[in-house]
Amino acid sequence: MNSMKNKINITALLVLLLIVISSCDREPILPPEPVIDHITIRQLRAMYDSGIVTIDTNVYVQGIITLTPELGNVPDFIGYIQDTSAGLCITVTGTNTLARDSKMTIFCRGLSFTMYNGLLQFGDIDLANPAQAKLDSLTPVPMEPVSVTIDELLNGEHQSEYVSVTGAQFKTAGTFSGTKVLTDCTSEIDVYTRSVATFAGGTLPTGNGTLKGVASVFNSAQILLREPGELDMSGSLCGIPSVTYLSQYFTGLTSSMLVSTLPGWLTYSQAGTIPWKGWILSGNYFARITANSTGQPSVITWMIAPQIDLSTASNPYISFESCDGYDNGATLKLYVSTDYTGSSTPWTSTWTEHSYTRPPVTTSGWSPFVSSGKVDLSTYNGSTIYIAWVYTGGVPSQTTTWEVDNVLIAEE
Repeated sequence: MNSMKNKINITALLVLLLIVISSCDREPILPPEPVIDHITIRQLRAMYDSGIVTIDTNVYVQGIITLTPELGNVPDFIGYIQDTSAGLCITVTGTNTLARDSKMTIFCRGLSFTMYNGLLQFGDIDLANPAQAKLDSLTPVPMEPVSVTIDELLNGEHQSEYVSVTGAQFKTAGTFSGTKVLTDCTSEIDVYTRSVATFAGGTLPTGNGTLKGVASVFNSAQILLREPGELDMSGSLCGIPSVTYLSQYFTGLTSSMLVSTLPGWLTYSQAGTIPWKGWILSGNYFARITANSTGQPSVITWMIAPQIDLSTASNPYISFESCDGYDNGATLKLYVSTDYTGSSTPWTSTWTEHSYTRPPVTTSGWSPFVSSGKVDLSTYNGSTIYIAWVYTGGVPSQTTTWEVDNVLIAEE
């Protein structure tokens, strides 16, 4: 009986030993890899819109690098990435090894958003840390620019995307360096190039065509160029009038000179004694008037352009730029008359008011100069007209400064 028990115990020990040996030979079972979900850049941006500042979930985005500091047009710690849904400005900590047109994966957990002067930025990303970033390819299919309008960019659309604007031209000649104005002859947007960019000293194209760059923001919408070679702007300029009746840039009209110094221009005071005068700031000449510091409770002053003959006109218009400073209610109105004769009392004639695009009301400091747009004058075809700007203000409550520049009366 005891012998039988011993056999059973020995058998049990052998089985246990085999199990132990088998267990020691088996590979250890590793914990499962964490699941990381792919999201689009638009979805990542939406997380910020929903109130998330730091990402605390395992997600990643993948996209094409569209702008880097390689040519010096963004700071060393900046880059832009884009997929088919949206673009995003990213910030880099440590050495920035981003290569334009490369494909990157960014692992978002632990990274944060910041808002810098209206531009949404995401980082700081350590490109040397495989837990934060991975280079997928140096030669992916290149990103094609998104075709946009200037108005769309001004409305805040396509932020941080690689874009193209067609039918556009630079407003003035010069080099790329600094802020330059791009226009489609209806709207305008700044194109900014850092002075340290390798192409900053290059000459701006002087024609109309297609501009490519990255839509960005620095307090207001702007475009950052990637390289001048992407600009195809050699076509005929828009906005060149077929007939010019009058162009006036007030060049040479200093603060000691009345606008009536200019041939054919007039200024008369209906109330008070403050005339329209010239002004110069940073090399730019313009006409200016203000009731500020005059001590006069009522200031109504007319500035009248030379007589314009529209007897053979077809589609005439007037455009000009205006600016207001420390706006507290003094007004600037635009009038047209067909029966004014050039007398010193223009207010006794018949004048029709015309609306125009005004600069933003700026209660502290100065607005930018803003284009009036093309104010249609075709109602006056076949007539001879005068055009006037009338300032109305007074001390102490309505002392806004108004300025006028770049007057053009022409045919479409």
